[in-house]
Amino acid sequence: MLFGSEVGRAYLGDRRGVAEDVLAELPSLGLSSICNVLGAIKVAKHFRLGSQDVVLTVATDGAPLYASEREIALRRYFSPGFDELAAAEVFGEHLLGCATDDLAELTSRERERIFNLGYFTWVEQQGVSLDDFEARRDPAFWVGLRDEIAVWDDLIDELNARVGLPGAP
Repeated sequence: MLFGSEVGRAYLGDRRGVAEDVLAELPSLGLSSICNVLGAIKVAKHFRLGSQDVVLTVATDGAPLYASEREIALRRYFSPGFDELAAAEVFGEHLLGCATDDLAELTSRERERIFNLGYFTWVEQQGVSLDDFEARRDPAFWVGLRDEIAVWDDLIDELNARVGLPGAP
């Protein structure tokens, strides 16, 4: 609600000094993207980074994926409506109050365990071959995906147009 509503963005701009160009992009962020932003904030706090430091994260999804979830959250958490007070509370709790108590610096073995958690999802459930799953360990795999982005964007645009998603080309 904070990033995706006029009230939330007005609060961020007027009361928190967020730049207009940043405010203009916030409605694009989906839930995973917002989680990544929060993760970046936690990392910055954990390492006591300052205004001259940079933490880079990825906006992995878009807000249009969550239109129905947004309506559910509005009814559940903001039944009187999402107003400036609600925006301030959300900002205080989730951004200013973003703590590092559940952040962990992982050992090599712990990173391996987390990677292996994906086996069930990708190999067992999604049918990805073990070789393709294991290829993800190599940074070259991720670099190679860059060549596919334009193809994926075209496929997403095509699907959005077929299902009549507003704003689709």
